[in-house]
Amino acid sequence: MEGEEYDVAVVGGGVMGSCAAYCLAQAGKSTVLIEQFPIPHSRGSSSGQSRITSLGDYTSPYMKPIINHGYKQWLKILATAAADLFRMCPLLIMSQDHEFMKEKAQIVKDSGFDPLWIPVDKVNEKYKTSFPKESSALIDTSGGILFAQKCVQEVQRLFKDLGGVIVDAWPVTSIEPGDPWVQVKGRRSVIRVKSLVLCPGPWASEVLTPLGIDLPLKTVRLGVYYWKVKDSSFPRGTICDMTDPHNFFYAVSPLEYPGLIKVGLHEGVETTPTTRDKTDMSDIKMKISQYIQQHMPNIESEPAIEESCMYTVTPDEDFVIDYHPEHKNIVYAVGFSGRGFKYAPAVGEMLAGMVQGHDPIHDLSPFSAARFANLKRSSPVSKY
Repeated sequence: MEGEEYDVAVVGGGVMGSCAAYCLAQAGKSTVLIEQFPIPHSRGSSSGQSRITSLGDYTSPYMKPIINHGYKQWLKILATAAADLFRMCPLLIMSQDHEFMKEKAQIVKDSGFDPLWIPVDKVNEKYKTSFPKESSALIDTSGGILFAQKCVQEVQRLFKDLGGVIVDAWPVTSIEPGDPWVQVKGRRSVIRVKSLVLCPGPWASEVLTPLGIDLPLKTVRLGVYYWKVKDSSFPRGTICDMTDPHNFFYAVSPLEYPGLIKVGLHEGVETTPTTRDKTDMSDIKMKISQYIQQHMPNIESEPAIEESCMYTVTPDEDFVIDYHPEHKNIVYAVGFSGRGFKYAPAVGEMLAGMVQGHDPIHDLSPFSAARFANLKRSSPVSKY
């Protein structure tokens, strides 16, 4: 493939890069999607079997049109899939912060769905839980489950059907910006493109820093644990205990492994992609086990299956979607902080429009890297 030329290369074959490549192919651009590992793989942030989705999962007004856009595009993308890759699934939100819950209910309502309040004793009866009586309980009726890895594969299939080229097991060793050509180099060959989209996920610093883009990102490993339900029953649905909205516990009813419920914590241990397998996750696992013992007595307190995934986290937990400061034919999207999957089709369309010189379909200013210009990097810590 020495000397191959395309309109656009997309580096990173996760959900963001795949959606961007698909949108570019739809626009008639010759596009190559480059992935360092064989596809599919479990090393990045888009692997695994399920992701919770909700139209009410945003905290800033500028996110509302983007999550709505992403939701509609997922439905269009998956409408042609041979398998059922999306399932509506009620999302039960718990918190002892009653003002937060009122705000959450209004967000759900503003999204066009009816929030349903439910007494805590009814929650405990239905889910066989033991949440304290001080908690508020709200059902977000826009909730659903995206079957993550299969969704990515479906987007890649649609991309290839449009003539897109996927090159996997091809680590990028260097990028040379230029106009009219950007050179993307691998170990044995070079690809020349007019425009470049970078969606490197946990490898963001490794890819962006040599290009002069220095962002205050943290890469963390999350524990993904599956626990046995003692009586093999659990109502269909998901639970998010958002007493602490930044480090919340979540549970997904048995959809992936028979008789096993996924219970996790939105908190990780700082690491790097190369050291992730040596990262000590015992503290995270202990916190989840203690939570289960306290609030979910119908579930075994030791996991039956242990997996993991990676987040790339920004200081404000908002995304970074921007142009290279000097080379406008290079754009990038990073730092999705564990919330990006549901937004991916919208982000992909935004990136495709950016490299084509189109006016932005959504306001890009909240996602600019410039917001971190005066932020000093903190010393590394074990958790975020």
